Amino acid sequence: MRASALLLLSLFVTACAAPEVRPAGAIRKVVVVVGSRVDSLPMSSYRQDLMGEGNPRTVLVSQAESVLRERGFEIAGTRISAAPSPSTDEVVSVIRANDAEAAVVVVLSWVDVSGIQTMGRADVLMEAGVISSDGQLLWRTESRTVAMIGLYQSQTDYTSYLRKAVIQIVKEVP
Repeated sequence: MRASALLLLSLFVTACAAPEVRPAGAIRKVVVVVGSRVDSLPMSSYRQDLMGEGNPRTVLVSQAESVLRERGFEIAGTRISAAPSPSTDEVVSVIRANDAEAAVVVVLSWVDVSGIQTMGRADVLMEAGVISSDGQLLWRTESRTVAMIGLYQSQTDYTSYLRKAVIQIVKEVP
């Protein structure tokens, strides 16, 4: 009985743990700016139509915000760019308008879901970068993610592969 109470207490403390704390001197207050060269996701479902998840930009911004908050960043604002890739001027204006230190920019370049229903495989090409308030590129990466998802999930939740790709690339942000 005592061991189970200690186990439950440790699980509770772990679940209530605060998000990561950013190291001293690291960028903390950011805006999230997303763009996409893919106008709409290749497959639609009831959930995508009802919740707007057919637009990859909404998935990108919500998932990027979530991961950055977990990593200890303060999100000052977000911007979904109408352009396929946001311009430096657009990013700097969002940073200044929200009194942030920098912007985390995520751009979806390409999606291939031709093997999603047969193999549960989706390929996603994405770019991410950090831009300072004066327009300097502080960090950049490009990622090609091969997301494997289960058969049921591939038939009911087509955006899960995109969420996995965003999580992977945003976790690399310094």
